[in-house]
Amino acid sequence: MNTPSLTAEDLLAWNDATAESWHALASEHPSLLQIPCDIHNSTTVGQLLQHIVAAELRYAERLSDAPATDYASIPFATADEIFATHRRALEILKNLFQNPEFDWNREIEFPTLTAGKRRATRKAVFQHALLHSIRHYAQLATLARQHGIRPAPSDYLLLASSPA
Repeated sequence: MNTPSLTAEDLLAWNDATAESWHALASEHPSLLQIPCDIHNSTTVGQLLQHIVAAELRYAERLSDAPATDYASIPFATADEIFATHRRALEILKNLFQNPEFDWNREIEFPTLTAGKRRATRKAVFQHALLHSIRHYAQLATLARQHGIRPAPSDYLLLASSPA
């Protein structure tokens, strides 16, 4: 049976395209980082972007059996600082793809900021890390528009299609 599926590579590409779009927007409109924001205990958009990239990096580190970077040490003063963390996370994840011995079905145990200690397959952690980012970027798009800053569309279909 032929079923539609979103591959890990597809998800990684969508996440990266979305992040790079937000990097460009925050670079063009640095005031975006100071807009008040109450999503996930943040007080500014910059802090929410820190949360997004921190989750990506810390989950990538856990997947690779490396110690997780201290959340508070992840910078968020500028767009370049924020998205350098995103690029670090993606490099770790891409390196895992290169290892044919990497067991995506192996369960790992990890602490979370909101749900205590959890256990899940590496595959589930990978998918969560990237979809978590997409979800928060969608929330930010509404907030940015309410403050007169118009983000580019980030729908998956726009990435996966071409003009007819």
